[in-house]
Amino acid sequence: MFFLSKLLGQQVKDSRSQTVGTLDDIVVTIKRKYPSATKLVVKSGRQKMLLPWQLVRNFEESQTMLRLPAGELKAVEPEDGEIFLAGDILDKQIVDTEGHKLIRVNDLQLARANGSLRVVGVDISGGAIMRRLGLSRLAERLSRRVEPHLLDWKTVEPVSGGDTSGMKLQVTHDKLALLHPADIADIANELSPEDRVAVVEALEAEIAADTVEEMHPNFQATLLNDMDEKKAATILSNMDPDDAADLLADLPEEKAAALLSSMRMKEARDVKQLLSYEEDTAGGIMTTEFVSVPPGMTAGQAIGRLRELEPDAETIYYIYVVDDDGHLAGVISLRDLLLARRDQKVEEFMEHHLISIHADAKLEEVAQVVAKYNLLALPIIDEENILRGIVTVDDAIDIILPLTWKKRLPKIFG
Repeated sequence: MFFLSKLLGQQVKDSRSQTVGTLDDIVVTIKRKYPSATKLVVKSGRQKMLLPWQLVRNFEESQTMLRLPAGELKAVEPEDGEIFLAGDILDKQIVDTEGHKLIRVNDLQLARANGSLRVVGVDISGGAIMRRLGLSRLAERLSRRVEPHLLDWKTVEPVSGGDTSGMKLQVTHDKLALLHPADIADIANELSPEDRVAVVEALEAEIAADTVEEMHPNFQATLLNDMDEKKAATILSNMDPDDAADLLADLPEEKAAALLSSMRMKEARDVKQLLSYEEDTAGGIMTTEFVSVPPGMTAGQAIGRLRELEPDAETIYYIYVVDDDGHLAGVISLRDLLLARRDQKVEEFMEHHLISIHADAKLEEVAQVVAKYNLLALPIIDEENILRGIVTVDDAIDIILPLTWKKRLPKIFG
């Protein structure tokens, strides 16, 4: 893999190893899904020469070797459907089809393919700018966010038209939805508030909900506050209840109440329950999305219930056993469930002595219990031992890690 910024300025030598000039640009044809190199621009002093890519004998990050001696090189002209990567693409904005500005192309990633060189990715990271300035090492000392942030080239495409001087790349809403929500969130974080709303509103509800969950906390509440109320309520209904509750807690009381009243009934009920707990308690960070079964249910029936509820459950590694009144009676692991006979009742193989914590417990206590007993999820009960929710280990980790570390952790559940 190569980055365009590191190729520009490299030595270009002829077949006799004599320096012809430096690489000034690479020309590609955009007729392919991943544009392939067709020409290279070699600069010598103030003169620039466009040479066919077929003259390249060897191409490395350190230098380019040509097949002919300098005296036999003949310049060519660009053809229709060709663009200059540095001149036409680098530093341009990626925009959506409705003209909302998204983000700047800071670098391009290229790869060898069948003897050619192809554009495979767009680097939108701030680290790319440091790389272009030759300050990668300094950036690594100052910040850890120097890794490339790549968008697959196939998710963007140049705007058609003969005039490339104003060329932009576009991400259609369809293609935007192909990106991971974390990538969409990173793009949205860079937008103006108006454009951020427009982009998120254009996404399907589930993708929009995942995107909002991945966005910087500073933008989440403002985004929901500025959005169409019905659309915002739909997004909240598709978010994890604990995340939706956190977001509503950051909104003005009147606005939060309006959104709650517009949410789907079940999701609104779960969120209201979570909002009743203090933010710095176990109840304030728990989720109500867990799987529970009655003690008299058979293993086969429990597996059926798991299949029924799994899409909404935060985790399926633990299945909690509750009586008819919701009292926590035990827990079974997914492994125990799969190994049990299908006709064996849950109460016969459930773990009776399980670890739980009260909804009013402080966050530090939650983190300590999860860490001490190596739990993937911790059941949260009220004063009557009724199961109210669970705190998953990733939420427990959030308690003790700073925000910059949290964003780097993979999602364990969901």
